[in-house]
Amino acid sequence: MSPKIIPAAELMPHYEELLEAGAELPLVISGTSMTPFLRPGIDTVYLKKPEGMLRPGEIAFFHRMDGSHVLHRVWKTESGMYWFLGDAQDLVEGPLPEKSVFAYVTKIDRDGVSVTPKDRLWRFFAGPWRLTRGTRRRFWLRVWRIPQKLRRKKKEK
Repeated sequence: MSPKIIPAAELMPHYEELLEAGAELPLVISGTSMTPFLRPGIDTVYLKKPEGMLRPGEIAFFHRMDGSHVLHRVWKTESGMYWFLGDAQDLVEGPLPEKSVFAYVTKIDRDGVSVTPKDRLWRFFAGPWRLTRGTRRRFWLRVWRIPQKLRRKKKEK
């Protein structure tokens, strides 16, 4: 049986209610703004309600002012406000109020293996990768794709 795809506008009110009650919920990633760290249609993130302000580098699920739901990394915080940045993006979004964040990512299920904030890859994207802002789209994401292209060519042979 294949998974059912439910539009975010339909699903999120139920998720928010369950998160508010203390649940930890899985969600399969659908967008590309968090690549290369999160793979759309493949990786499952686990969401939980935050207990206070999140720190820079953590991954938050938040409401934009237009009501859309977005999963991005916290770029910075200041005076109860957040600035966000997708791992595949160079444009920082914010400031948004603390109340706009309704969940954060506690772990990722990747090919049957749990990836947590203690793992090296997660720490790389939460730390040094954040410093690549401004050069990601022009350079770093192209470099990141080279090994993927080589693996695909090897599989085709």
